[in-house]
Amino acid sequence: MIRGLVFIFLTMAFQPVFGCSTRTLSGTDLRTGHGVSVNPKEGAKGTVVLFLSAVCPCSKSHEKGLEALAQEFSQFKFVGVHSNADENGELARRHFQKAGFSFPVIQDENSKIADDFRALKTPHAFIIGPQGECWFNGGVDNSNDSTQATEHYLRAALLDLQNGKEPKEKQVRTLGCVIRRQ
Repeated sequence: MIRGLVFIFLTMAFQPVFGCSTRTLSGTDLRTGHGVSVNPKEGAKGTVVLFLSAVCPCSKSHEKGLEALAQEFSQFKFVGVHSNADENGELARRHFQKAGFSFPVIQDENSKIADDFRALKTPHAFIIGPQGECWFNGGVDNSNDSTQATEHYLRAALLDLQNGKEPKEKQVRTLGCVIRRQ
């Protein structure tokens, strides 16, 4: 019994980063109202997938910083995903039109994209490499309020990748509001 538990623990402890998906992300871009498809393996250096909310204070506090990252790391493709079933579609559309993102924010019908990625909270970030490798899975930083953050996990991972290195931290804790599924 104890050997079995030790084996299970060790197997789980040495698992690679999980939760990324390489399937094409398709849906309505909440900023424009037009259909959009994003293949995460087509970003020059990689693709950053961000699960976002229109009402979560944590997600909203990170919006300006996420747009700044999209500008600073323009060799990466950025895409937002809105998966919360409890957030009215019209409210989400208005919010993301005003948010000022330069990248699409896809409406995730029935939280299928969130399920594929195993996304838990907003904001939840993933970086997918051009060969489909999962380079990062976790929170943007170490705070529910971006102005209080002292560690910037997503930015550090992007800097490492930009400099030709693997991210030092590939999986970190995600803070924020739980993604509500139907």
